[in-house]
Amino acid sequence: MIVTEKARKTNTANTTNAQKTHVKALDKCINYNDKLRLMVLEVLREESGRELANEARFNGGEFDWEAHNGQFRKDYSETPLKELMRAARTLYGLADMNAIRDRRAKHRGIRSERIARSEIGATSKSQYLDKDADVDDEIDDLE
Repeated sequence: MIVTEKARKTNTANTTNAQKTHVKALDKCINYNDKLRLMVLEVLREESGRELANEARFNGGEFDWEAHNGQFRKDYSETPLKELMRAARTLYGLADMNAIRDRRAKHRGIRSERIARSEIGATSKSQYLDKDADVDDEIDDLE
């Protein structure tokens, strides 16, 4: 009987600990305003990176995307949405959330095409050039 009682106490303690640590799925999600802030943050990171990469290329230098991404997130990860929106409007003419969403979609499209091109590497050179022409047309459509 003593063994059964110890087992019951252990099972009860384990159940209680499991119940205390259980967090519902929706409680793990971030709220909508934080999602918007993160979206604006990533659009600004991408836009600033493109701008700085172009500047480096123009000046004959190199641009380190990894360093930029890390530093940008470190510098602005806690910045409020209102300040990020002000920077988006001032620096890139993105006046509202719809403009931010459009720019994000454009970035995603460009990134998807870049990934697709890198996967084409196994095909012949002529096929690669034809795919590039299609990609350029689609990028133009995004603008």
